[in-house]
Amino acid sequence: MRFVLGIVWGLLFVLGAAQAATPDAWRSLDSVARRDCTREITRLASKAKVASISGRVSGIGAANDGDRFYAMILDGRTAGFKSQWLCLYDKRAKQATAREVEKR
Repeated sequence: MRFVLGIVWGLLFVLGAAQAATPDAWRSLDSVARRDCTREITRLASKAKVASISGRVSGIGAANDGDRFYAMILDGRTAGFKSQWLCLYDKRAKQATAREVEKR
């Protein structure tokens, strides 16, 4: 009986982990990350307007935590000039850190 319960709990754990990677979960993560990144960008530059996302990286982190961060490259304008920002969203802390990309 314990063996069967162990298998059932194991399957529930695996199915729960697999459920987290659904398209809806990715859309939700993308939406929350974009909202928090936009908030961080406007905190840094009050005249910034984010228009679109030009790139994403779904898994960044240390070797033992390789999927902790979600990265986005956001395009927009600051005081009428084209701008681009790199934002890292910490999935564990649910916190965004953004900086403007300097073009040289």
